[in-house]
Amino acid sequence: MEAGTPIWCYEASGDDPWILSEIVDRTSDSVSLKHVAGDSADVVFSRPLISSGEQGAKYEGVELANAPLSESDIAEGVDNDMISLQHLHEPAILHAVSDRYFRGEIYTWTGPVLIAVNPFQRLPLYTKEILESYRQEGLFRSQNLGDSSAKPLGPHVYSIADRSYRQMMSEQRKSQSILISGESGAGKTETTKIVMLYLTTLGSAHTEEAGGEASDGKLSIMERVLQSNPILEAFG
Repeated sequence: MEAGTPIWCYEASGDDPWILSEIVDRTSDSVSLKHVAGDSADVVFSRPLISSGEQGAKYEGVELANAPLSESDIAEGVDNDMISLQHLHEPAILHAVSDRYFRGEIYTWTGPVLIAVNPFQRLPLYTKEILESYRQEGLFRSQNLGDSSAKPLGPHVYSIADRSYRQMMSEQRKSQSILISGESGAGKTETTKIVMLYLTTLGSAHTEEAGGEASDGKLSIMERVLQSNPILEAFG
């Protein structure tokens, strides 16, 4: 950690727990910092050394910041998966998810786990065209077809549902479960509906190909499954 190195500094008070700062100076037992923006941008303060070892010096409430992404990095989807970030810790995750949220990208991978942020508004992320694009990508991937050098589709709940469906319908017939968790108001119910819609869409297409179409006057499998959602919600 040299002078000018960007870091995240934890502040117990205020709306943002982690404030972007930079190192001013460092001694054997502490590091001097200042915020890069805000009313206290010119105020220098210090944080004590907690430990020092092979992983480097560790200071109280201080974490290294990742380099800002360029426009080309964003266009290439460098931050689609946070595993690719140089530093992965609480402030790095919060900052990456926040940046993507304000770009209208509410989904982010962390390895095989999908993080979703409730946008509290309607976004054009669930059109038939988008669903079909993920269906085709999943189909080609399951059959080892398509261009391996092509840019993969971005993070989406459709991708989670598609991978589960392909595993379930593979020769091994692997049982699947999708865990959707979050705080109240995080969007669990809506996400469940989206997953069920995707699975029933793929299942209905498979049934129709096999000649199992719903007869006149009867609800299709998709409609029956989706209408069962209020009953599932009653069980939490």
